[in-house]
Amino acid sequence: QNVLETMDFHAIKVMQKKNEKETVWIKAVKAMVKDLKDWCVENCKLGLDWNFNGQEAAAYFEANPLGATAAAPTGAPKGKGKGAPPIPKGGFASKPKDEEGTTTTTSANPGAGMAAIFDAIKASSTGGLKKVTADMKTKNRSKDDVPPPVAAKAAPKQSAAPAGKGRGPRGPPSKRLENQQKWVIENFDGESGLVLEEADKVEKHHLVILVNCRHSTLQIKAKVKSIAIDGCERTNVICQDVISSVELVNCERCQVQTTGSVKSFAIDKCNGVNVYLPKESLDAEFVTSKSSEMNVTIPEEGGEEGDIVEMPIPEQFVTRITGPKKLSTEVSDLYC
Repeated sequence: QNVLETMDFHAIKVMQKKNEKETVWIKAVKAMVKDLKDWCVENCKLGLDWNFNGQEAAAYFEANPLGATAAAPTGAPKGKGKGAPPIPKGGFASKPKDEEGTTTTTSANPGAGMAAIFDAIKASSTGGLKKVTADMKTKNRSKDDVPPPVAAKAAPKQSAAPAGKGRGPRGPPSKRLENQQKWVIENFDGESGLVLEEADKVEKHHLVILVNCRHSTLQIKAKVKSIAIDGCERTNVICQDVISSVELVNCERCQVQTTGSVKSFAIDKCNGVNVYLPKESLDAEFVTSKSSEMNVTIPEEGGEEGDIVEMPIPEQFVTRITGPKKLSTEVSDLYC
């Protein structure tokens, strides 16, 4: 009955296609399962019985071919079906052969297999096994008899971090001018005396790119078009006038100080950025994304020379729905 219920779930899907051939086929399969149910109820009330003393299948079917009109063996149950299908053409496959080419045969008593195994175990000799004496047993050992410590296995060496991950140098240090318009300074570590000045033929249309540096300081003593700091850690940049913008990308604990005029800063995927501005750059704008711990330091209004004020750049915002397709975003009260 469970099979019929499960089959109905799939049969309904087949019949929903309204394909005539598939509908006829699924109805025939369902009728066959119903007939098989009646046969099982009459002939297999307690399930199929296994005859441990029966003969091999090939020998049985040679003597009692399927579909033959001969009388069924004594005691065989009678079913309502039309009988099993005939023997395939060519007969059954031959018995498998072992490595020596001889045909394998089964024991005359198939049910004696496990008994033969236990008999072989009992007949095996244990003379080669070592005898365990009383003093070898753990319960009979004295407290002072402590086994020697097992040497610890050496920890496997950790492979070096693959190149391309983290921040800092990834190759030999380099300072060069490319295409007469771009200064590239990269892979410096612990270098605090990096300088770009007019003596290096730095011009106002040049771009300055600082890449993969750590614990270094770069001083730009000339007016440039823009400055980009990428993948640096604990690096300081001191610059004068910048025509376009100063960009920081994927940096950690970096500082930028300008002594001239800078109108725009862009900070992306950075942590711990400090920007120091003079009075000439108080109208600068900051564009930030995916960054944290950002601060800007400016001169204190009305204070003495050298007095400064440090302000955090907001990281938390409050967004409200103000219309069907409109949002309003304000800085969190934490920064008020």
